[in-house]
Amino acid sequence: MIELRRDAGLSALVPADSVVETLADGFQGTEGPLWLSDDTLLFQDRAGDKTFRYARDGTLSLVRDQTRGGNGQTFQPDGRIIFCEQDGRRVSRMNRDGTGVETVVETFEGKRLNSPNDIVCRSDGLVFFTDPPYGAPPDRPMDFQGVYSLDAGGRLQLLVADFEKPNGLAFSPDEKTLYIADTARYHVRAFEVEPDGRFRPGPGRLVATMDPAAKGGPDGLKIDREGRLYVAVAEGIWVYEPDGKLLGIIALPNRPANLCWCGENGDTLAITAADTVYRVRLNVRGLVPPFQS
Repeated sequence: MIELRRDAGLSALVPADSVVETLADGFQGTEGPLWLSDDTLLFQDRAGDKTFRYARDGTLSLVRDQTRGGNGQTFQPDGRIIFCEQDGRRVSRMNRDGTGVETVVETFEGKRLNSPNDIVCRSDGLVFFTDPPYGAPPDRPMDFQGVYSLDAGGRLQLLVADFEKPNGLAFSPDEKTLYIADTARYHVRAFEVEPDGRFRPGPGRLVATMDPAAKGGPDGLKIDREGRLYVAVAEGIWVYEPDGKLLGIIALPNRPANLCWCGENGDTLAITAADTVYRVRLNVRGLVPPFQS
């Protein structure tokens, strides 16, 4: 059985017979899970500088080596994968088989980006990504940690610059709200997004503040079809209603870094956590990225 902590309705979302299943382990630091429509899972071993593919028959294969700290990844409109390089300090893209890697953007107003971390694509093709300082040198040219939009021509627009360590991000089902985690401040904020990709003026709405028993603020996050948030934090996956009510925590053996919806019905979470990739089946269906097929 799955251990649920602070259960305030979470048990209704978790089947009684569901378990925390280990798909693969022995890595240096897993990140950026992305489910493909052929029922395979791509994920990064960020610290190991590799991208792997987990197939439905349980086999594991190396997709890419020397990823320059590959991290969050998603699909762009042409079906290729666009991804963040934490150590390469850029956003790049590749074919689904790992070939054809090329840089999309690495500077803003002539200055090198800090360390792109996580990335999402709206259904109109506009890309959004976070840029914390994790992989940047002490003398980095940026004096802020921003969240950006990126259009098809490779042009960046700075949306907000008051984060300490912006990390995971995800859209609401109607794509009118973008949720963004700030790892250092242990909270998630919500921003109303205009059709042109800009945020409505203001600091955004504080959705939730985490108080885990162990060190480790919010990292990756995902949304289900009802708008609930699933946030990777110390202790496990913290699940919230859209208004910020905590439904409970899906406890995990290792601190999770990121997660994605997977499976034929989209009712399963694949979770990257330290040296392991887990899988947990739920009673709800999640929002999968546009352009997945």
